[in-house]
Parts: sequence; C-alpha cells; structure tokens
Amino acid sequence: MTKKLRLGVVPYMNAKPLIYGLNQQTNAVELLFEVPSLLPTMLNNDQIDVAIIPSIEYFRSGDYAIIPNISISSCGAVESVKIFSKVPIHNIRVAALDKSSLTSCALTRIILKEQYHLSPQYTQWNKEYDISRTDTDAALIIGDNAMKVIDNEYVTLDLGQAWFEFTGLPFVYAVWVVKRDRRIPGINKLLKNAKEAGIRSVRKLAVTESHRLQLTEQRCLNYLTNSIRYNLGKEEIKGLQTFYQYAMSSGLVPKGAEIVFNDS
Repeated sequence: MTKKLRLGVVPYMNAKPLIYGLNQQTNAVELLFEVPSLLPTMLNNDQIDVAIIPSIEYFRSGDYAIIPNISISSCGAVESVKIFSKVPIHNIRVAALDKSSLTSCALTRIILKEQYHLSPQYTQWNKEYDISRTDTDAALIIGDNAMKVIDNEYVTLDLGQAWFEFTGLPFVYAVWVVKRDRRIPGINKLLKNAKEAGIRSVRKLAVTESHRLQLTEQRCLNYLTNSIRYNLGKEEIKGLQTFYQYAMSSGLVPKGAEIVFNDS
C-alpha cells in the first residue's frame, strides 16, 4: 500500500483554492490543518511532507525549496491581515500581534517602522477577534478572524494595501515548500493542478465559505478573486525579495538567504 502524501495547510479561506483539487484525492493525499506558525515545525519534524508556510519562515530556515508558480499573495488591499487600532496609527505605543502568523507579525513591524516611523512595544495574543479583551492600543488580526471584525469602531490599517503603497509591489504571505533534500516526484504538477481546479471552482468555494464564516457570498467571492492572488510570477518574486531585504535590515531574518525553487 502506497503511503499517503501528507500536506500541511492553513485552515483559512484564502488557502481553499489551493487545496480544492486535492479533496478528490484522499486515497493518495492527507491534508493536515494548522495555523501558519506551526507548520514549519511539523515539516522539520517530518510530520508532514509538504507545507504552506509563512514566507518569512522560508528565509529563516534555509532548508526549503519553493513550489514554483503558487503563492498566497495580494496586490493591494488583502482584507484578512489588518491592524485594528483604538488610537490614530501614528499614536500607537503598544501593539498586540496575532501569534499564529509570523509573516504578518514581521510585516507589521516593517510597515510601522518604515512607513510610520514607529517602534511600539509589541506583545502577543491569540484572542481571535475580540479586540476589547486586549488593553493595547492596537491589535494585528489575520485570516478569517480579521474579516469578522466590525471595524467601524477602530482605525484600521490593511497591511496588504500599506505594503503596496509603500513599495508598489505585491506581498507574498505564504508559499508551498518541501525540504531541499527531499524529492517528491510530480509534486509541482500535483499542486499546480490543484490550484487551477480551485480557481475554476471559486464560485462554489465562495458559497461554501460564506456558510462557514457567516459572511455574504459576494464578499467571499470578492476576497477569493480580487483580494487574494495565487500566482508566483516575476512581480510576486520581486515583492518577496523586497520583504526579505526589509526583514533582514530589521534583524528578523539572517543574511544570505536565496530563493530556491523545487524542480521535481
């Protein structure tokens, strides 16, 4: 009996188009869902064979190869990675970071430092989306939870939009990776086909996700077709490299990291 390929994926709506085409292959593929910050450890410990990981973790490790042509990214407003603040952005002194997303935490630090010239005190939290339970000035919330916050009570900063205004480039939140020393024949094609199947079925996904999240179908469809992008082309790679440079200058990643693609 052939051993199933174990894929570590995030449980958020933004990843559903990437895995939709895998749901019909349960005899060959097993999907394991976890928050982004835990998937790299699972990959390192061989609990999974392939993973969607935060882009910053790719640069921190140095042991991964990226599956080409696929990402979770945005070019402008992303909707699901936001800072919600009780005070004007320029007045933030203490910010709580959603510890489930390492890339978004790093992006928060970069945007507040480079664009707003702020170096607030940072704390961690995982209170989902009940901002009232934190006594900080602001909170970073990601994923489905960010889309559920009724934000008219807060000053909001969409980090995808902030990054685009700052750099003019897309922002890459996550990529599929394998270990560099691990060959998995056909994995690039498998994941590419799964992505294409998901994009073809995005309207069906929007209906399913609207029921799951109690959001309107139109909002889910707009999110999956306009806010989130799934390619990893020249502009996305340039955005990824620019993110690395800022993260490196802020001491968030080591020097000398290179983008290496998987070739199997």
